Amino acid sequence: MTTPVPSRPHTADQGGAPGTHPDLAALGERLRETEARTGVRVDLFVERVRGAECFVPDDATVTGEPYEQAGFAVRIRHRDGEGYVALNSLSGEAFRLGVRAAADRAGAERFDTDGLAATVLRAAGHLESCGPGVAVAAPSAELFRTARSSALRAARGTASLTSVSVSYSGAVRGFLRLGPGIAHLEETQRWHLVSCRAVADGTGGPVVGYRKAGVRDLGAWESGLDIVRVGRDAGRAAVAKTAGRPVTERNVTLVIAAGASGVLAHELLGHPLEGDVAARRLAGVAWREGERIGPAGLHVADDPGLAGGWGGFAHDDEGAPARLRRLVRDGTVTGFIDGAGRQRRQSFRQPPLTRMSNVYVERGPDDPAALTASVGHGFHVARLGGGRVYEDGTFAFGAVDVRRIRDGSVAEPVSDAVVTGHVAAALTGIRGIGDDFAMGSPAACAKYGHEVPVGDGGPTLLVTGLDIEPSHPSP
Repeated sequence: MTTPVPSRPHTADQGGAPGTHPDLAALGERLRETEARTGVRVDLFVERVRGAECFVPDDATVTGEPYEQAGFAVRIRHRDGEGYVALNSLSGEAFRLGVRAAADRAGAERFDTDGLAATVLRAAGHLESCGPGVAVAAPSAELFRTARSSALRAARGTASLTSVSVSYSGAVRGFLRLGPGIAHLEETQRWHLVSCRAVADGTGGPVVGYRKAGVRDLGAWESGLDIVRVGRDAGRAAVAKTAGRPVTERNVTLVIAAGASGVLAHELLGHPLEGDVAARRLAGVAWREGERIGPAGLHVADDPGLAGGWGGFAHDDEGAPARLRRLVRDGTVTGFIDGAGRQRRQSFRQPPLTRMSNVYVERGPDDPAALTASVGHGFHVARLGGGRVYEDGTFAFGAVDVRRIRDGSVAEPVSDAVVTGHVAAALTGIRGIGDDFAMGSPAACAKYGHEVPVGDGGPTLLVTGLDIEPSHPSP
């Protein structure tokens, strides 16, 4: 079985190579010598983000403006003491205050904090020459008009949309990781994201069609985003739901479309196979390497270098190279998401955590059309929204584009729903894996309240034994 697209190193559009300035390397060596001489270990993380966020409600004017966020975190360890400080500034005074406070908390009273602060300030200066030195400009108003008019055209002649809003966010991030023998400067996590939200009047009240698309290329992003499709699909989704009825059924069969299946990969396979989650059994399972958890033909990987993956990065926030990690082969656990290359931060304010990047199920042997045709009664899910796995192993996903399957054919739409089940049972309930593949929409994963960009994808999946119910209970 082959991967859906080849893994490759990141190029400049997804995060350039790390800086190798000799002065930075010398600073890392100086911190190594300081630790050896004094027993004081200093670890520093500096970050700068420049971006823009814009929002257009209906046909109003564009609101929003460029922004900049910058700051640092310093951790000092001395014997059994530790001090950690994060400040929203990169000024010389902020570094002096932050380093002094961290040293005091660690009990390193005689440590030369002024000298370290000067070293840190000099190192942080290199961040200005990294990618974030280029501001991210807000897009033209034409982009918003195009998405909105596409949504309105999609609804013409069938139903009227009561509201169409469009939003945009874009940013470029650079970071510096400095510690004993560690000196890593990098531009990473560049992105442009456009979303469209269309609202129509349905039989049970307002219904929403929502679509988003993003690219990681800051140079020619408008040509890489199909703005017409974003608006059109949002409008069509809202119109399709106007006659949808709520459903509540148990032990049903779902055909989950390619791309949408990535949410299942992320929640039911990615999180349980994150090292810290697995160690604490926070997903209700205690898998071990070599354990069979799914059908033969189920292959799962996490790849920061996946071409076009929204969660991609070249190095993690500790400066370690990020590499492809095989998680499941033929339904058997072969690895976990942990260790070097998987430590990510939401920002300098949070510590690094073990995180996913781009988790996906690989192509399988089955014809997607044949999978649908094999279902006498069930549901076809074109998109899965946000999901959550609980400590007892149960889960809940939002299903936002759902139609009934009657005698092997996709039929009428139903209202937005919630799909529930148990992690272990859902994986053993996989009865078909399509030979197609698609990446899902750009996403963010909030773990312990810390949010980072992630990607996910997969082929069409046929899954049995799940429950479906309305996302909003009927009055």
